[in-house]
Amino acid sequence: MKKQRLISLFLSICLLLGLTACGSAETTDDGSAAPVTAPENIQITASAARAVETEPYECADFSMTIPKGWTVTSGGANIYHSIRVYDPNQPLRQMFVLLKADLLLHSQAGKAAWEKNYSMGNTQAALFAQAAVLENPSTEGFYQMFSQYTDFATQVESSYAGYTFPTFDGFTVTDRFPSTSSLKDSALGDELLRADFTDGSSAGEGMFAASVVDFGSFTITDGTVSGYQLQTVDGGYYMAYNVIVVTAEKDAFVDWEGVLSDCLKTLTYSDSFISATNQSSNEAVAQAMQISQNFNQTMDGIMSSWESRSKSQDIMSQKQSDATLGYERVYDTETGEIYKATNGFTDVYDGTRYQPVTDDNMYAEPISGYIEQVN
Repeated sequence: MKKQRLISLFLSICLLLGLTACGSAETTDDGSAAPVTAPENIQITASAARAVETEPYECADFSMTIPKGWTVTSGGANIYHSIRVYDPNQPLRQMFVLLKADLLLHSQAGKAAWEKNYSMGNTQAALFAQAAVLENPSTEGFYQMFSQYTDFATQVESSYAGYTFPTFDGFTVTDRFPSTSSLKDSALGDELLRADFTDGSSAGEGMFAASVVDFGSFTITDGTVSGYQLQTVDGGYYMAYNVIVVTAEKDAFVDWEGVLSDCLKTLTYSDSFISATNQSSNEAVAQAMQISQNFNQTMDGIMSSWESRSKSQDIMSQKQSDATLGYERVYDTETGEIYKATNGFTDVYDGTRYQPVTDDNMYAEPISGYIEQVN
């Protein structure tokens, strides 16, 4: 009899705790938790971000914690090494790192001069003739021409074979924060950025870092004659270091930022990789780089910037998204967790635990999932 009472008590506790206190919740195909019926005939489905599980990943060059089932790819060698970790079911949910982007030309005139020199038989000009131009030397300018750079890099760098860079077309800054990079004193327009972008027909948003450094100006003839002298132009270029990105689909980044940043913060490069990278570089800036230290500083900056952001943007965009998709928001008065419910939920809900959101700041917080009342 006593044993039966203990079993009954255990089942009651499980019912009250709801989602996961008594064992792991099952998940659906898209990664969100399977619906669980809670007290007051309420059915809750955890959001994909809340339901995600993590696991360790390790290879010869680096190790990190990743969301379970996500794809890890890497390309490039030494200082040009790049990592991309993404959700195969929704690739806009991603973490991306590129240690260095190289040969970002100063001007279109310089590119034209390099192309002219190459056409005249100067084979040493071939690489510069293919390079992309960074007309706005800054973090923002770099991401605005990012696809041009990656097109160039994949064509000329064989170590990127089979590696697919992310796409940040239509890059539009929505918020700016001071850089935390150790290169900020020598970098141009160095900032941490929140921005919107597109990848094909899909809209995304995220946090972006990059430190653009000027390698220096040097003249090159463009093949034209002025006053009986060959015309010279600036053939110099920039480089971008500490290229770090976390993104998700538009209006879902609020839910995913914490998961992505927490995972990417665990990225650790192996001692052998750092040693080989430093030994292979002949640049003063690269030799002075402490790869892991710079990465950690940048990640700390991204995470602190997100926490200190103005939440008005999120409040407005989340309200617009709810209106478009037909949701209203409620919160659990006992736990403070926030849920999306289809419009009309509060009209038919006959309990007291779940109440309409009245504090606008709640729209800037991650949702725990989706809620509905069942018979």
